[in-house]
Amino acid sequence: MRHLGQKTHTLKIIITIVASLVLLAIIASAILMVWYHQSVSAVDPHACDTENCLIEFTVKDGDTAETVSKRLEEAGLIRSAFAYRVYIKLEGKGKVLRSGEYQLSKDMTVAKIVDAFNVGPDSQTFSITFLPGGTLADARVRLKAKGYSDEDITKAFNANYDHELLKDKPDGVSLEGYIYGETYEFYKNATVEEILERCFDEMYKEVKENNLVAKFKAQGLNLHEGIVLASVVQRESGVLPDDMASVAQVFLNRLNQGIPLGSDAIIAYWADTQDENRDKTDMSYLDTTPCPWNSRRCGGLPPTGISTPGAGALEAVANPSGESYLYFLTGDDGKMYYGTTEAEHNANIQKYCQEMCQIL
Repeated sequence: MRHLGQKTHTLKIIITIVASLVLLAIIASAILMVWYHQSVSAVDPHACDTENCLIEFTVKDGDTAETVSKRLEEAGLIRSAFAYRVYIKLEGKGKVLRSGEYQLSKDMTVAKIVDAFNVGPDSQTFSITFLPGGTLADARVRLKAKGYSDEDITKAFNANYDHELLKDKPDGVSLEGYIYGETYEFYKNATVEEILERCFDEMYKEVKENNLVAKFKAQGLNLHEGIVLASVVQRESGVLPDDMASVAQVFLNRLNQGIPLGSDAIIAYWADTQDENRDKTDMSYLDTTPCPWNSRRCGGLPPTGISTPGAGALEAVANPSGESYLYFLTGDDGKMYYGTTEAEHNANIQKYCQEMCQIL
């Protein structure tokens, strides 16, 4: 019995040791897994939040994965040369390297860097420009010119995005007004969703740097409403940036007094969405457009923006001129004229708008 007890005790010790070793192995594996995932992630995910984030990297003839990984680590483009080599071993990629000049950045994961090497140095990046005052229809044309399909573009336009810029955007409302006007550079394999998110980042940077959320709130608007109104200001005074603050004030005064905005640009936008090939000389749409898009008859803001506002239009809504005007018009001379009463507005039409105002 004593011998049997010693065996039992010895067995318990062995089981304890084995269990401890298994537990240590699990802990070590977990630590190794965390280290690996961290090591193949981007060195700085926000590197391209600022300009000039691309770093030129040369792959020379005869370079191996080992020499390239060491130089990538020295350049600060990856966290670990060893983890890079583990990745290409596990994924079966990056063993064949095409020599040439590559544009890399610290916001690229090891996977994206390896993909860039697989694509090769030719046409690795591309640029795309969206303009202030542009629409989703314009953005679609520009994206298609870069090789994206209608299906991919529509899918991206209709996707749900978890972005601070869109926090006040009502569900079901389009992204009109949020494709911020700027020239962007992307890697060849960028998705439309990634392009749009970069546009959101750029606009939100403008929002944060200029404290627009608080300034819009002071005008009685949330972020979405501020962007919508700025889009109208952009369309109504885009060629006359010095007038943006006064135009914004006219619209804010009308909103505060419950007067329809009276913006024909809003009505024209809706008409274009119904028929992009419509006869632009046919003004009947000014009467036939339904609410909430008929800003001659319907109060409040349109549901979406009607263009992408630039920095000037956003700032104009945040800091309007402070005047009491309720009317404005663009005269035959291309200048803006303002009035506080309908009588003043009619007088401005008679004096400054004999040709342009006859069209509308």
